Amino acid sequence: MNRFLLTLALLFCCSCSSNHGRPIAALDYRAVSLSSSGSSFFIGFSSHTDLLGLFQSKIGEELVCTLGADLDFSIGHYQKLYGNGIVEVSENPSKGKYIARVIFKETGEVQGKERILDGNGLRGALMANDFVVCTFRVHTTKYKTYFSEFMRIPSKDFLKKIDGLE
Repeated sequence: MNRFLLTLALLFCCSCSSNHGRPIAALDYRAVSLSSSGSSFFIGFSSHTDLLGLFQSKIGEELVCTLGADLDFSIGHYQKLYGNGIVEVSENPSKGKYIARVIFKETGEVQGKERILDGNGLRGALMANDFVVCTFRVHTTKYKTYFSEFMRIPSKDFLKKIDGLE
């Protein structure tokens, strides 16, 4: 009887977050622009998948990016150099169907401690890699976290905006 109850409890816990069964979206990079404050970037992109309509019980829909080689975007994993921003429908379709205001940060040695990257710190992180790699991530209440395919954005596009060349 105890084994039966233990097995039942395990099955119940495992069913709390099941696979989502949704198609893995491909993201198409369109444009990047610097915010008026200069502390964040607007990243425009498109997808053939309705990103904002994938789930009814969603907690957050965001674009997460890495400035390094760490491509682990899972919940609870702290990347040293990363950026994130909430995804919304773009008002300017020529820059992509979706837009995210992404702020890049550097995490400290202590979990939860981070600082916004700007100036030379951001420039150095961008120059260290040819591309910034991003993914669309959705947290849901019923399913495992959803990730799109990776979208590669040339680092030089960000650097041009910082330097005011475009």
